[in-house]
Amino acid sequence: MPLNLSNGEFTPHIRWMASTSSWKISTEDGQEPLTWQHAIFDLAGIRTGWAIFAEGEAPQWEMDASLTHRAPRPADGGEWKRGFKLNVFSESAFGGIREFATTATGAGKGIEELYKAYEAEAAQHPGKVPVVQFDGATHVKIGKGSTSVPKFNIVDWRDRPAELPLETAPSPTQTKFRDHQAPLGNEAAVHADPDDPIPINL
Repeated sequence: MPLNLSNGEFTPHIRWMASTSSWKISTEDGQEPLTWQHAIFDLAGIRTGWAIFAEGEAPQWEMDASLTHRAPRPADGGEWKRGFKLNVFSESAFGGIREFATTATGAGKGIEELYKAYEAEAAQHPGKVPVVQFDGATHVKIGKGSTSVPKFNIVDWRDRPAELPLETAPSPTQTKFRDHQAPLGNEAAVHADPDDPIPINL
């Protein structure tokens, strides 16, 4: 029987690599390349806040009270940046639930655009969760540099999987949000025609 000597819980995750416009997934052997096309994004449970991601260390978070009430930036001199985190699910691509969390600019822009689409369509699909398709990346200028922004499109709406429960009791440092708290725009989402469903293996 293995010894439980961990100082905290390890959350398996996926990571957007802006420099190569590619993905990596955490495994017991470290980060490995990841290729995926479809996954459920739990946008109803997205959280935002201030974070520090340091190599080899668990991320530090100071969560917003809600999507519309931004927490003050911690005044401890740390390199805090705005970030987000949410759960994504695909048994075939990820082996189950993974956390997608980052302060990276490119990934943040991609999620902002996806959330606009989600807000525009979610009321028409009560109780459903969006199936998101990854459609490559767009390279954009940021200040004097550039980054790559992942392109996400909603292609279907499904019943929430039992493996992806909607949390209702957030911890003191992880505030849970409900749907439609933060309207970010009014762009229409791309979704499947119910009479001509897209075969998606999650």
